[in-house]
Amino acid sequence: MNDYFCVLPFFGAEYTLSGFSTPCCLLPKDTNIKQLQTEMLAGQRPSNCQKCWTLEDQGKTSDRQLKNSAFDFYTNRDIRFIEKDCQDGNYSLQILKLYTSNLCNSTCVTCGPNASSAWATLKKVKTFEIINQDQLDTIPYKDLVMLSFVGGEPLFEKKNFDILEHMVSIGNTDCHISLVSNGSIELSQKQQNILGRFKNLNVCLSIDGIEKRFEYMRFPLKWNILLENIDFFKSLNIDLFVSYTISNLNIFYYDETVEWFNQQGLRYNYNIVSYPEYFSLDALPEKIKLDLKQELFRQHSVKDDANFSRFLLEIQEQDKLKKISIKDYLPEFYELIKESI
Repeated sequence: MNDYFCVLPFFGAEYTLSGFSTPCCLLPKDTNIKQLQTEMLAGQRPSNCQKCWTLEDQGKTSDRQLKNSAFDFYTNRDIRFIEKDCQDGNYSLQILKLYTSNLCNSTCVTCGPNASSAWATLKKVKTFEIINQDQLDTIPYKDLVMLSFVGGEPLFEKKNFDILEHMVSIGNTDCHISLVSNGSIELSQKQQNILGRFKNLNVCLSIDGIEKRFEYMRFPLKWNILLENIDFFKSLNIDLFVSYTISNLNIFYYDETVEWFNQQGLRYNYNIVSYPEYFSLDALPEKIKLDLKQELFRQHSVKDDANFSRFLLEIQEQDKLKKISIKDYLPEFYELIKESI
């Protein structure tokens, strides 16, 4: 087995709103894909795949390993034979990630107008984007083994359900469908029926806190609708898990959030905000970090204090735009920072 082989440069594509396509979002935009393929098949480590190599060298699972394992499973074909197919030039588009639009119903705290039409509306800027239909028409839907939808909010974009309905009509309901969702959309019966037709459906819910904390982090979403959708997704007996994004805003509630995930039987992974820096985990006063005693903090620096000051201004500006107040949603955290506001 070639330790450096990855299915994505051979079978994968990601279509972005700008029209740019790549087999993997982790690759630099100027990557020569043909050269990368040649290096992989020669048993070499392509330098452009350094993000995966770094994780693997640390003993962590990389996206390369995840995609290889998933493609092996869903094609029911050993990865060694898949690599041999590539050596023989027998490969085509079968793994697709689609950014169909930035249509979204949420103004998540750490997001902005480019990724959310709701933020664009709130800030009164025109940044709604939708993928070109001509690009969608070129997709070999019948051959797809793995299809992922990202956004925006994928369940808010009707074009995604048109694509899924087409997949049903051509009989490709074995395709592994992946959706990254904020879990807030009240699905119609027709939409529920379409999702229920797919045998391999994965839903990743973005949940960064519970109850009022969730409603602040992802304003103006409602916690009760999220709970109803979780019950619906569980009824489908699908692969359901949570992506938990941790920032300086919600680190105070880490324990209660993880406890709730465990109570609900929800598998989760967490992502730590690195951009914007003023929402990074370390953009807090040193005293608060010491009180929280979280191993996720790194050593405090002067830059952290500057980012915290910028964070306070951003929160006040967002609260003003949304006509809400952080103290009504995150009262315990507010008590920690109120003297700085």
